[in-house]
Amino acid sequence: MPRRNTLQPKDWILEATRALAADGVDSVSVEGIAKKLGASKGSFYWHFTDRQALLDAVFDLWEREGTADLIERAQAVADPVEGLRGLARDTLDAETNGIDVAQTEAAIRAWAARDAAIGERFAKVEDDRTAFLAQQIAALGYDPTTALQWSKMMHLTVIGLFAARASGSALADDDALTFIVERLIADAPGSGRSGR
Repeated sequence: MPRRNTLQPKDWILEATRALAADGVDSVSVEGIAKKLGASKGSFYWHFTDRQALLDAVFDLWEREGTADLIERAQAVADPVEGLRGLARDTLDAETNGIDVAQTEAAIRAWAARDAAIGERFAKVEDDRTAFLAQQIAALGYDPTTALQWSKMMHLTVIGLFAARASGSALADDDALTFIVERLIADAPGSGRSGR
């Protein structure tokens, strides 16, 4: 367990994310996080002004690692086919920082449903995800309208997959997303493989 004098802001953020993923936003308390880290509440206030600042940092980390970083990695790949495959692989990672991705997504989604400010930020993240995915799909040769529809279907597939993972359902099959990606690639206009 980290000692109080060596704790960094990210230690607090990750512990708060673990609490959020496990039991929802109401379980994120300064006292509870301090206890888990073996630190004092005073140590917390060295890094954050209040609980809301910590929650904002949790959302920022989730947004960066679950969206911005994935987009950045996909943009770095010149071939749209490999970029799309890599994006799907990254999306299917079960854990980030040792925290269950599906549980975190479910907790963030539940938080966004009851907090208007978080709801606005969450809606922007979903818009960013689907817009980028639509660009990737359009790069395969699909028209923009079709690309956006495929993008939404893929995003909804991930939401369903994460919900199934979080509940332990047998429907939690990563191959469902992989199947959609490979079908999109095979049926891309001009690929010469359409209809296979």
